[in-house]
Amino acid sequence: MGMLPKLSSKLVKYSSALCLLLFFAGAANGIRERWLHHTTDGSIHFLAIAVAIAVLISIAAYLYGYRDFARGFCHLWIGFLFSVLSFTEIAFDHLIDSLHDLDSTDILIMTSTWVHCFKILSERICTSPTYESKFMTTEEFLLLLGFLSGSTGTMYFGSMLTIISAVMMHLLAFHMKSSVSLLSAALLCFLGGAYYFPASEVNYNPFILSAFIIYLSFESLVDIYFSRLSLLETWKEFIFQSRCIHRLQILAVTVLEALFYTFSSQLIKDTELPVYRLPIFVFLSIPWVVFHFMFILTCWGFVGKLEECTNVVKARGELSDNSMSEVMASKGVRHFCLVSQMVTLYTLSSTSLIIASAWQETNPVFISMLLIILPVELLVYDILTKLGKSVGGTAIGYAVVAPAHKYSPSGNAVLLEETAFQAVNTKAMELIIIVSRFFSGHMIHNFGTDFSTSGISADYIEKKITSFFEQRILPGLHYDTYILYYSGHVTSDGDWALTENKTLSLETILKWWRNKNSSTGARLLLFLDTAHSDKWVDDIWKIENDFIAIQTGKLTASFDEELGNTFPLGELTKLWDDFDTTAAKPENYWDKNSVKVKPIYGVSREWCCFKFHEPTVEDIAQHVEQNFPRVIKPITKIFTHLPCNTNMLSVFDWFTHGCRRMKMRWFPPAVYDTGHGFNLNGERKLDTYQS
Repeated sequence: MGMLPKLSSKLVKYSSALCLLLFFAGAANGIRERWLHHTTDGSIHFLAIAVAIAVLISIAAYLYGYRDFARGFCHLWIGFLFSVLSFTEIAFDHLIDSLHDLDSTDILIMTSTWVHCFKILSERICTSPTYESKFMTTEEFLLLLGFLSGSTGTMYFGSMLTIISAVMMHLLAFHMKSSVSLLSAALLCFLGGAYYFPASEVNYNPFILSAFIIYLSFESLVDIYFSRLSLLETWKEFIFQSRCIHRLQILAVTVLEALFYTFSSQLIKDTELPVYRLPIFVFLSIPWVVFHFMFILTCWGFVGKLEECTNVVKARGELSDNSMSEVMASKGVRHFCLVSQMVTLYTLSSTSLIIASAWQETNPVFISMLLIILPVELLVYDILTKLGKSVGGTAIGYAVVAPAHKYSPSGNAVLLEETAFQAVNTKAMELIIIVSRFFSGHMIHNFGTDFSTSGISADYIEKKITSFFEQRILPGLHYDTYILYYSGHVTSDGDWALTENKTLSLETILKWWRNKNSSTGARLLLFLDTAHSDKWVDDIWKIENDFIAIQTGKLTASFDEELGNTFPLGELTKLWDDFDTTAAKPENYWDKNSVKVKPIYGVSREWCCFKFHEPTVEDIAQHVEQNFPRVIKPITKIFTHLPCNTNMLSVFDWFTHGCRRMKMRWFPPAVYDTGHGFNLNGERKLDTYQS
């Protein structure tokens, strides 16, 4: 196994050397051929001398230890030579009619490019390269800079500047792993060859130009698949930028959009413009202006959300992917992205309509501007869509701890001695700290923790729990998950033991829940660190039309009638917290001999079909009300009546939900991810779900 990395390293090294050798051989041959065919052109002499000096400088810098400088200088001149061989007046100009159009220079350059692609694939398949969050690599920047420098002083410089800007936008999208930008990249290749260069009246070598595009973008393109960075790791460089940089980026996008519309309106200069096109363009300009104004405000609000999250993460001192995701969930980033992606989608639609109505095949600046803004808008839509899917929902928790009694299996209370009473209270206070830390660590909004040494009355607990179920993250917007924690006295059937010989049953809690959240689509998680709460788990699968789960434990030791109930209150909570916060978990974590209680969980029939809250028309209307100025409110009301469901596969939900229920009933997982950074733990017996 140790030989494979060495062989792959040598293969990459030799492929890189062969690539450079073939390229410079092709470039030298191209310069020689152009020298022979353009003897009156004095610029070829200066070009030959400059290339020779550049090669000597690169070799000397490499030999004297300045390897990074040598590589950078080499990439700069590779881009320069690509430009010279493609666009300058001494370049051959031939159409792609057949392979007979290929000369020796084209063959060498294209072969060098394919060797370069082979080297990149070999490196990714045979080794494990390190990936970093970058907008653009130094190699790509130097190649583009050299390519632009090759056209300096020629009549093609302006055209090259705009098209290179479009290429840079697409490279940035590739580095951000935007798969939807592949459509824009394909459009770039098509419009560039079919319309842009003919409109610019640029004579070019299609073989060399294609080789350069492949040489430049192949690495970033394949890394969309090969990169192991998560979504947040990929966007890390953008997310952690300063407030000033974010605002300047939004300003730049605004300027680009304004320039695009300005050049789109140049269709009025066309003397042969059909009469119907101008009214159509003016009519479609209205939604374009409205949606793009909303688009800019959405981008402004989005970076504001990111800045809130980064401030919290930096304050906590945890820059991990999981920490950032939890902070984003607590700040409502997921809901914001789901609503904002609709704004971006209609922005893209309005841009497409403007392009169709203002199409100018003889205006190269118009074509280049649309190739610049398309990847930008697609990139924004991509990140909003992915964050809406990957970031967890919001959660709120409420804890009740009542450790005043010692309990027997029958559920009768037995008062403790003073020393034992103090020990139980100390243990309960420790438990409160653990629960509070758990809520804080997983960015769960803490509704409060009630600690009582004299029992809890029925009226008080009803008031607190119903108030807890009424909590909303924003007016009209509920939390995705409500977590109710209880550790205290219970009867033998699992009901909570209250004062005045009253009890609180699961049916009563569910009744309160349905009164407050029956139609919201939220879910309720009961965490019960008590002696007999596993009795509640047995019937939970029978619950329909509600998303309910119970996480509790089961004692592994037997009871002693004389000593009373020996259930170790608090141990399950400590183990659960440790299990969810420990990075490396052993497979037999719950099988230790020291563990007196093992976890057990149960879920309702609909639990596995739960989805985090999807924005409704009312949510979109509320978002518009809170985030957009009053001036455009009458116009944005129309937006709230447009289709708001982008999931085309939702018609098959009945099938996927059925499969999930069947899997949960027959093969319940030992660890079930809640989507909030913690899991439900424990194995259920099949007969429980089949009862």
